[in-house]
Amino acid sequence: MLNQSFCIGYYLLQSQEFPGKYIQPRYLLVAVEIITTCIFLVVGVIYSRLYFSKKTYLYKTGIRNDLEVWISDMIFNESEEAPAVPPKFRRIIKNRIGRQLVIDELVACKKNFIGITAKNIVALYEQLGLKKYSFKKLGSGEWHIKARGIQELYLMNQSDTLTRIYKNTNNRHELVRMEAQIGVLHITGFDGLRFLDVISYPLTEWQQIKLLEELKHSKMTERSGKAIPGWLQSANNTVVQFALKLADEYQQLELHDAIADCLRHPDEAVRSQAIKTLVRIANERTPSCLAAHFAGETFANKLILLDSLGKIAATDETSFLTGLLNEESNMIKLKAARALALSSGEGLAILARKSEEQPQAYQEIYLHVKAEMIL
Repeated sequence: MLNQSFCIGYYLLQSQEFPGKYIQPRYLLVAVEIITTCIFLVVGVIYSRLYFSKKTYLYKTGIRNDLEVWISDMIFNESEEAPAVPPKFRRIIKNRIGRQLVIDELVACKKNFIGITAKNIVALYEQLGLKKYSFKKLGSGEWHIKARGIQELYLMNQSDTLTRIYKNTNNRHELVRMEAQIGVLHITGFDGLRFLDVISYPLTEWQQIKLLEELKHSKMTERSGKAIPGWLQSANNTVVQFALKLADEYQQLELHDAIADCLRHPDEAVRSQAIKTLVRIANERTPSCLAAHFAGETFANKLILLDSLGKIAATDETSFLTGLLNEESNMIKLKAARALALSSGEGLAILARKSEEQPQAYQEIYLHVKAEMIL
């Protein structure tokens, strides 16, 4: 049998039909040459990338070291005039990579220094002619380049570019318009909030936080205070939310009634912020106003409202809060009980009677609230 198999195999190898006749030595040699060439090309590309990466790294490190020395000199320079620009820096900015690195380093330093040092950094930026490169980025079709250009210009106090920056406050890309909005406030303070009159895109929670943070560096103007009621009527719900936060942050007590009207706003998030703001600027009418809107609120806002009443409610709301102890939701019962105990001298006594009448439903709530009051 073995001999028979061997003979069949030998016949197939010799047969003209067997495909092995195509695998000839010269084809194998060509294949080896192609594979070897590809390997050399891959190794060459990898080596080139590593070489240029290292070269770029060393180049950037050298520029950073020079800039650190330069900035250190400016820090200890008591003169309001910036030191003369060394020729080396003028050569560096002719290189695209070097120029952007210089801009990045100056921007980073500007964020960390104030006074004469900050002025000298701006002076260096202007002396090196870097403004035109930042301004050119505003015309870029790539959002990240445009956003970077906006940031460079406003951080370097280039107020003459305000009009171009303002045009981007309603840009379709979120990060571009966020940088533009922050930039306008950075340059003009509260008066820059006029973009709230025209923006159609929503202000995200993060944007609102950044805008409020930027406004801490300036004082609210009379003009901005008068504009808040108009923003409370905006068709953009997030603008209304932000206006409510402004009223909260800057204690606009005279806007109490306008803010109370926002409790009827169709947007849940707006009503939620209105409740929080009313607590911060509360007057004697606020508790009854909140109580009147309880029934029509969402469950989440009901919880916020009850937490708010716990802070500002008076004995006038005792009857209202006592009635909420009969709600089906245990969370509503607990928060109503807490608000009742905090707002009324009879609150704990009412809860004690409830726990005696219906211990299974109210005893645990009573003990929980009582423990909180002791603490």
